[in-house]
Amino acid sequence: MTVNADLESTKLEFMRAARGMRSPTVVTLHAGIPLFRFASTKNPQSGIEIPSDQWARGAWWFQEDDYRTILRRYQAGQLGLGTVARSAGAVQPSWSVMNVSIKARLLDDIKVYVGKAATQYRDELPNGMYVTLTGWPDLEQVYIPGIRAAAFRTLHIIRQKIITTDNFGFPVD
Repeated sequence: MTVNADLESTKLEFMRAARGMRSPTVVTLHAGIPLFRFASTKNPQSGIEIPSDQWARGAWWFQEDDYRTILRRYQAGQLGLGTVARSAGAVQPSWSVMNVSIKARLLDDIKVYVGKAATQYRDELPNGMYVTLTGWPDLEQVYIPGIRAAAFRTLHIIRQKIITTDNFGFPVD
């Protein structure tokens, strides 16, 4: 069974994927491969805690080679892993604290969108400064349509780990 088998024809959540990545392409990811995600323990704007059983329910993921690239660049620098991942995926500070690393394995084949991050403009930090993030040109993201419903059941969560991040003035504690 392939989850989202008719993705090419239905274009499920295509516009949402297209806002986050350039030229989303439908690909089939096969059962058994690992996927990686960075998530948030709290809503960065309100400070409200997000239950841990919801951390993996986001649509945006990385495949293993891209995740390993993020890890290598994190290890070569002085920023928190969440901050490096934010830069890689063009994730605005108001969207996610990026203080959780998640590893999952696919239980079934699934059709997803894959593409390079789209530039995200003008997120305003609490100090009034604006942030524009372009993402890394050598990484691809995975967008899983239907993650809040049927698609989530194809993920086996292997680990969820709190990681370091830089909070850009948004509440983390």
